[in-house]
This record gives sequence, C-alpha cells and structure tokens, in this order.
Amino acid sequence: MSDPKIQIKNLYKIFGKTPEKALKSVQSGMGKDDLREETGHVLGVDNFSLDIAPRNIQVVMGLSGSGKSTLIRHINRLIEPTAGEILVDGENVLAMDKDALRDLRRFKMSMVFQHFGLFPHRRVIENVTYGLLVQGVDEAEADQRAKH
Repeated sequence: MSDPKIQIKNLYKIFGKTPEKALKSVQSGMGKDDLREETGHVLGVDNFSLDIAPRNIQVVMGLSGSGKSTLIRHINRLIEPTAGEILVDGENVLAMDKDALRDLRRFKMSMVFQHFGLFPHRRVIENVTYGLLVQGVDEAEADQRAKH
C-alpha cells in the first residue's frame, strides 16, 4: 500500500476562550455536554484520526452539527485545530507559511462550501472545468480532466 495522500492524526477542535485548557478536560474524559456546561466551550472535533489513500474518494457523513464541515475545513487550514496533525503528501499543513498554504489550496485541493452557489447558468461539467481554466490549464486538457 502506498503512503496516505492525507493523514489526520488525533485532531481536536474546541471553540471558546481557552481551548487549550478545555482540551485537558476533554482528554481526561469530559464529554461534549459537560464541557459546554462547565466551561462554556464547544467541542467541534474530538480526537479524530484518518488516513486517505491516493486516488480514493472519502465520504464524511453525520448528522447536522456533528462536525463534518469543521473537520473538512481543517484539512486546508481554514480553521486552526486546537491539537493534532494534518499531513498532505507527507507535508505538515499546520507548519505551512502563507505562500505554501496558498499553493496547497490552489493546486492540491478544492472545496465548495455548503451554501456556495455554483454557476447556475453552467452545466456541472462546466463548473468543474472552470476552476482548472482559472488556474491556467489549457481548455482541452481542462475538459479532459473534468470528464475524468
């Protein structure tokens, strides 16, 4: 088996004023409800780990409010984790500077937000092709890659 394309290791996200302090409580076994009641913090992601193999599709499913979007936003560092590691092609995303992070977002991954409107006047294939064209990919290659 090849090395994972994306590795998420022991990821935590706690929202609140002192997330590092609240992290110790969570790691000691405090649950989501008790954390909120006792500290006012919200547990967004709780000790999540996952390896995603190259050329695979990974589905993240869960109920509304279960942390799916929060998890996904960590991979491209739209959200900073409270603790954990995120590696893409073996590179530590959390250690990337502004330029490296911009390149990661431009060339290695894409994200369409839940409430983001695609171009309604374009077909799905045209919406997929658009991002490649913006990156400067030749139109014929962009069409071929989008169809793939």
